[in-house]
Amino acid sequence: MNSSHDTFAQLWSGHWLPFLPQWLRETAARALIFGGVTLVTMLLVGPLADSRGEAYLESSFARTLTALAATRGLDSAISLAQSSEVSFSFGPGGSLGIGQALDPINDLVEQYGSLLLASTTALGVQRLLMQIGRSLGWWLFVPPLVALLGAAFVVGKSKLSLLGWSKRLFGIALFVRLAIPGSAWIDSLVDNHFLDADYQQAAAAVTTTTEKIQNAEAVDPDKPWWERYNPVEYVGDRAQRILESLGDIGRAIVNLAIYFTISTILLPLGTIWLLSRLSGALFSGRGGP
Repeated sequence: MNSSHDTFAQLWSGHWLPFLPQWLRETAARALIFGGVTLVTMLLVGPLADSRGEAYLESSFARTLTALAATRGLDSAISLAQSSEVSFSFGPGGSLGIGQALDPINDLVEQYGSLLLASTTALGVQRLLMQIGRSLGWWLFVPPLVALLGAAFVVGKSKLSLLGWSKRLFGIALFVRLAIPGSAWIDSLVDNHFLDADYQQAAAAVTTTTEKIQNAEAVDPDKPWWERYNPVEYVGDRAQRILESLGDIGRAIVNLAIYFTISTILLPLGTIWLLSRLSGALFSGRGGP
């Protein structure tokens, strides 16, 4: 640990530039290091992170919209099953129906749809921030360069202060340029290895359940006419088919809600927080300018 710290201290100090005047070595060393890192960032790391991060954000946005459409379809199927329900009275307060049984599932589906809208908003914010960082481009690294130039012409505490600010501003520039695409890239790896399988299974369950509910609404033409138009038989058979079609849809919706909460909100925030902590540890200047 001490050896690595000493190595960085030697790089910052500029002792490896003996051909320059003593007062200019540290500033020139930092300028060369910052310039090299800037070139690598803007010409290699930045475009690579942009392509990977943007591809993941676009796929996540499309996946969220697809899930929202599937959720609307499921909600419509459940609402149709409730609204078209036939009630047959047996006396005061007695009737056959499935509306109350479907209410909890319908409420869960509506809450899940609201979560998907929040997920699309979070993805839209990430795409906007990535576009802002990319559009600023080289201008992000102008402030640390200006601070270094100022440090070359002053001495004492002013020089140390400007050197410290150049280091912090350079860290901010790197963070603004790479944080969003870098976090999206990291999130894509986590998603593919740990989250995608559960998502595929739960999404398939939603699609299958919607089809089953829609099929349960159809009248079986093979049944005798007296069974097809008998309200008691109709309601009982239809209720049984719809309730059987629901299966584990509640668990599937909960799993989907967990997936989108983690992949579009919690994971990006956590990754960006870790990157900010790493950037702060490397460029805060607490160990010196």
